Amino acid sequence: MKKKMKQLTLPNGEIISYIDKLTALDVYNEVYIENEYFRHGLTLNDNDVVFDIGANIGLFSRYIATKATNLHIYTFEPVPMIFDVLQENLKNSPAIIKNYNIGLAEKEEIATIHYFPRVSADSAIIKFDWDLKVNNYHQYFKETVAKAYPYVKVIPKFLRRSFIKVGLKRLYKEKLIPCELRTVSDIIKENNLETINLMKIDAENYETQVLKGLNHSDWDKIQQISMEVHEHIVGGENLLNNLSEMLESKGYSVKRGSDNRYSLKIGVYMLYAKRP
Repeated sequence: MKKKMKQLTLPNGEIISYIDKLTALDVYNEVYIENEYFRHGLTLNDNDVVFDIGANIGLFSRYIATKATNLHIYTFEPVPMIFDVLQENLKNSPAIIKNYNIGLAEKEEIATIHYFPRVSADSAIIKFDWDLKVNNYHQYFKETVAKAYPYVKVIPKFLRRSFIKVGLKRLYKEKLIPCELRTVSDIIKENNLETINLMKIDAENYETQVLKGLNHSDWDKIQQISMEVHEHIVGGENLLNNLSEMLESKGYSVKRGSDNRYSLKIGVYMLYAKRP
């Protein structure tokens, strides 16, 4: 018998299924309140084709389905447990939706993903740099940890690093899950797509691999890209610059999300690309 999914009432009154409350409320704030993926001139129009890469529990697709009519949305979520919740949250959507229980990458293969049930949105094939994450949270303790959990302000400075380590180990207790990977160009060919009006990418440290899965001939089909860039991985310190240059070389006008909620404090940024 299939386990009943947990239900959560969002601040706007919508009732959704979810994995963990931390992810659900964080993504809700990111998508519904801060409108994170539609800045710097990115738009959504009736009849658009949208790729939701790293769809998690489906809140982004659920949100945009009400913002334009006759949208064609393709979602991609590789973790089966998360994918089941995504399907539940999108089953009555007014958009035309095709859900893929896969990840997108440079090539077709089977990979192992680190699934974090307590913070499912951070599940990733490439894990974050542990020492860097601890250092960032320690350096910006008041702006990060204490902002999320005000009661920890009383913790003495000499105990904060230990507190962060213990908290992260608990939060990021993982399960290793095999997942199928395919390329963006495979999906384009399979669905005979001539245009993708918006490609939203939140692939948790895998954004470079997602973009490398585009054949040269398919780049012109992508009109807009809104993506998170995660520099908090080993060797990721120049990733924002590298991806900006890659997109500019493909003919996009590129903007960095200097006005978003991410910063050096956690090493996660927004990047927006649009064809002139």
